[in-house]
Amino acid sequence: MRLLLCIVFSLISCGPVRDCDSTVEYYREDKCLLIVQKIPSKTDDRFDYRGINPVTKEKCDCNSYTSDMWWANYKTFIEIGDTIIKKKGELLFNIHKKDTILSFNFECDGKIYK
Repeated sequence: MRLLLCIVFSLISCGPVRDCDSTVEYYREDKCLLIVQKIPSKTDDRFDYRGINPVTKEKCDCNSYTSDMWWANYKTFIEIGDTIIKKKGELLFNIHKKDTILSFNFECDGKIYK
């Protein structure tokens, strides 16, 4: 009985899961602009890239507790020297390489958001 109560309490305390339409509004608010100088560990699921802001030339990072799981989907494409651009208000994540630009729209449950 005690185990059952613990399970029920755990499920209730988790709160509701956001749906895709609500999630995109959070993702629109995030931004990232940096030239990659440090790549996080491959075993780390977080998006913890560090580098230089190409406009201000100051050190910066692209840490986001809101969008990092979305952005982490593209970690395999990012190398040192690439420029990461995610503008506030948009749902497009860009990786600028020396010879090409990779652009990714947010996708959730098979729907592409722009």
